[in-house]
Amino acid sequence: MTQTHKAYGLITGLAIIIVSMILYVADLGFSSWGRYVGYIPFIIGLILNAQAFSKQNDHYVKFGQVFSSCFKACAIITLVVLAWSIASTYIFPDIVEKGLEEARKQMEQNPEMTQEQINAGLAMTKKFFVPFMIAGVLLSYMIIGAIFSLIAAAVPKKLGDRPQNA
Repeated sequence: MTQTHKAYGLITGLAIIIVSMILYVADLGFSSWGRYVGYIPFIIGLILNAQAFSKQNDHYVKFGQVFSSCFKACAIITLVVLAWSIASTYIFPDIVEKGLEEARKQMEQNPEMTQEQINAGLAMTKKFFVPFMIAGVLLSYMIIGAIFSLIAAAVPKKLGDRPQNA
């Protein structure tokens, strides 16, 4: 089987980084809809990987094989985005402050939280920002990636096993 997940994983990861940079520069990265825009290149990249994988193998593939290729691409995408997320906290130190401010806004919308609880929550979030970010990226990208991989695997033409010439 010819594999395509490495190239499509790297390209898709870079596309997600470019989209996130555009949103960050436009100050839209923490908007309610801006958080989900990065998933558009994610699903597109996985669908393109699924189609390329099927085509590279003359469409003699099964659903599970296409899903596997997409999920491997998802793992590469997750690692690329994770590396960028960690690097971006050092390249753009204000991203942590913007994240904390957004967390404060969300906490303040909860009428049951006191100011003391908000301050304690923000102090803990600031202290563990990078570990929380790593966990968030890993969990969200792998779970959503599994769902997107299922969707992407359903798209390309699949002829099953390659016929054996007797």
